[in-house]
Amino acid sequence: MTGSVPPYQQLEPDMWRGLLARAAVFRATRGRLGRLVDMADQPAVRTVLARLEEAVQLYAPKDEDDRTVVTQVAAAWGEALSQILSWEKIDSAARRLLGELRRLVASACGEDPFSAVFAPIESHASELYGAAWRPARLSVAHARSHPRGSDVSRDPYALTAMTMWPPDPDAAEIELQIYCDGFGPAAYAAIPMLLTHECVCHVPARQERAKNDSQFAEGFLDWAAYHFFGIWAGKVDPQFASATRMHAERLKQVLTGQVRTSEGRARLIGHDAAEDLRAWFESECHMTSEESRTQVARLAVELNKADRPLADKDHFVSLLEWPFPPELADRLHSWVAGLTSSEDLLSLRLAR
Repeated sequence: MTGSVPPYQQLEPDMWRGLLARAAVFRATRGRLGRLVDMADQPAVRTVLARLEEAVQLYAPKDEDDRTVVTQVAAAWGEALSQILSWEKIDSAARRLLGELRRLVASACGEDPFSAVFAPIESHASELYGAAWRPARLSVAHARSHPRGSDVSRDPYALTAMTMWPPDPDAAEIELQIYCDGFGPAAYAAIPMLLTHECVCHVPARQERAKNDSQFAEGFLDWAAYHFFGIWAGKVDPQFASATRMHAERLKQVLTGQVRTSEGRARLIGHDAAEDLRAWFESECHMTSEESRTQVARLAVELNKADRPLADKDHFVSLLEWPFPPELADRLHSWVAGLTSSEDLLSLRLAR
């Protein structure tokens, strides 16, 4: 039997089958993925994760079709779970988790687990942006190293995503880049947030190519992406919502904590600016906490749709620091009242 052609042309067949097998298992067990990650220091859980990798290394190189590879890996892992559950000395919480994993892994299938995550996120983003949305498609590629040059034990999110440039006139392409040797359950749980960032921040952007050091594109908009992800997660996949929300927050701590990099600083400054604007809405416009979050996110989307240079948007973000300049405060009040457009906010030429 000959293996099937990978759906992503950037991947070699055996590399695709390895990614597919891992992701298919993680998708089947996604309702317990948060606990699997958090209990990985337990000897039984650590052994189970090692057995999964052994099964992937054994079956992925074989020239079999996707469904067969997934079935073989899932069956091997199910057997490993049964063996480890027979241990006499095993923590009760770990025993319960492994039993649930053994039950859930039986549903692993050969359908593309990456597109299954992407499709509902793309749909929600399309509804958010309306006529300003352009169709998006997903591709998956192999990264030769950890995207932040880190060790997986310290940063388990060994993947990143980017919207390819220049944009295709028919559809935007979001490329999910995975360091395959470090692709574990935490990385899989972070994929929904990474894809949400691309869909909210970059696919519908009306400006030149976003820069990694853009406080607007990588920071202020990223804050909005987290806001919308919090709303969408339970609708996108209720089984996966708990794990994806948890790992979205952990990923944020990793990315905003890299203050020595231009991208890390931009994310941190942009997030801080969004929080300052949120506090301003609460203080000056007497909004509730939820109302203020909604307004910040709405403004971010409107600014992203504006066909203006990225420098104008970055300059606006640079003004969002207490105390707000009087001219900015006046225009924000007018924007809230519906008397001025978001683009008028980008016309402010104030020094900081």
